[in-house]
Amino acid sequence: MDRTLKITKLNMFLRIVLLPVVIGIIVGILTKLGQGILPGNWNSLANLGSVWLVPSFFVASLSYSKRTAMLSGILALLGMVLGYYGYAIVIKNVAHSIYFISVWIVCACIGGTIFGIAGFLWKDTTTPLHKFGSALLSGVFVTDGLHILLNFEDYSHMLPVGYTEVIVGIILILVLERSNAYRVSSFLMMIPITILGLIGYKLLSLFT
Repeated sequence: MDRTLKITKLNMFLRIVLLPVVIGIIVGILTKLGQGILPGNWNSLANLGSVWLVPSFFVASLSYSKRTAMLSGILALLGMVLGYYGYAIVIKNVAHSIYFISVWIVCACIGGTIFGIAGFLWKDTTTPLHKFGSALLSGVFVTDGLHILLNFEDYSHMLPVGYTEVIVGIILILVLERSNAYRVSSFLMMIPITILGLIGYKLLSLFT
């Protein structure tokens, strides 16, 4: 009995804590490398916040409860912050502002909480909120892409990135959902999410 309990606790630790952190660190390092490898304005793809949310979403979907899903989502994003800035500071010897690192840590906690829950809901096909998970992840890409395209005067150099994000967002729903009925429901759910996201961008622009 004790041995079984220990194995269960070890599996939980590996799945909920260690795996998200390791994946996060790897993604963070790859992000830094991608910025220097991807040609031209395509290097902005490596720096998109929406890209970081994908691993957080999926590692959280492996969790046992909403609480552990939130923890996994947060740890994955904190791992990305650690990997990104750790590689830049230790390996590349490039100094970074403590302020911006702190901002990203706060964003990791918020984003990890939201997308951790989204990943958990997406995994559970028995709940009516299942469609919220795929709609939210897809909506982030569509919102970010539309923001670039609608503000083409400021992002004329990133228009291909904007189109790519919209396409990726649509493909995500097609891949994440297993039936046409679920896909339609997720698409419908994505519409208000995208609208709210665009409003959020507009409000943010008033203060930046």
